[in-house]
Amino acid sequence: ILPSLLPLVTSSMLNLGTSSLYFGWGFADFLQNPIPVGPVSLQPTDLGNLLFVLAIGIVMFFRFTRVSREQARVAAELAAARAIQERLVPAQLPPVAGYAIEAAYFPAEEVGGDFYQVLEGSGDTTLLVVGDVSGKGLKAAMTGTLTLGALRALASQGLEPATMLMRLNRQLIETSDEGFVTCLCARIFRDGEVRLANAGHIVPYHNGEEVPLPPGLPLGIVAETVYEERAFYLRPGDRLTLLSDGVVEAQNARGELFGFERTQALSGQAAQAIADTARRFGQADDITVMTLLRMRDEEIRTELEGAGARIHA
Repeated sequence: ILPSLLPLVTSSMLNLGTSSLYFGWGFADFLQNPIPVGPVSLQPTDLGNLLFVLAIGIVMFFRFTRVSREQARVAAELAAARAIQERLVPAQLPPVAGYAIEAAYFPAEEVGGDFYQVLEGSGDTTLLVVGDVSGKGLKAAMTGTLTLGALRALASQGLEPATMLMRLNRQLIETSDEGFVTCLCARIFRDGEVRLANAGHIVPYHNGEEVPLPPGLPLGIVAETVYEERAFYLRPGDRLTLLSDGVVEAQNARGELFGFERTQALSGQAAQAIADTARRFGQADDITVMTLLRMRDEEIRTELEGAGARIHA
């Protein structure tokens, strides 16, 4: 601020000297005299402008340095968040006997808050988890990592999905400062039985119909929240679709939401097809879709024969 006043001050001094000389005041005539700077004589206005330009250069230098440091910090934070997110959304899902699992994930920004996992449970079961962490960036990724770490520890204990969510909820309240996590937890059995519990997440679809599942509060809000569970069976050829609210909340240029009706109509398609349709409509949030298809006996035989041929080759 002070250097920006120099041209005005020196210009005023020169005007005062001119007025003193013109009106014969005498006391300020010296302000008309040039100021010697080495071999060069400068008018006060020239000196003021020179100091102003130098000051601005110094200010720009320090601002550039500060912005560069901030950009380097943000880049390092994003790199760390991406590394963490690779654990939240695995590139390849483990095979589950008797089922075909597909997943599609598209973050709205460089680092998203959605996560999904397929974990080996106790006995002959598999645990499917889809969740959404509030917020974005490194903090959301860290919360997601904390959630999945706790889930991995609970997955092998044979707990029911509702009990797992209650235990996970208490752990998040104890270890997380703020924010919350919506989470859908499903335990899959070899005979087609599915046990579901929901913590504030969008409900899944079974053969194109919403599973009548009480939503419950998101994780990390109320310590003593009790979650309910729903059990049903997948017959051969049945499909279970789990997704995040980024599909429902996709928004086009006119401000129209993709909505539940379109989502339900698409829920019988493959995960990639559902995600691509929502993205084309207008992605506004992270989009995650996971589909679980119970294979028919002939499909299982074909897969086993193909696996045997690959092993023999």
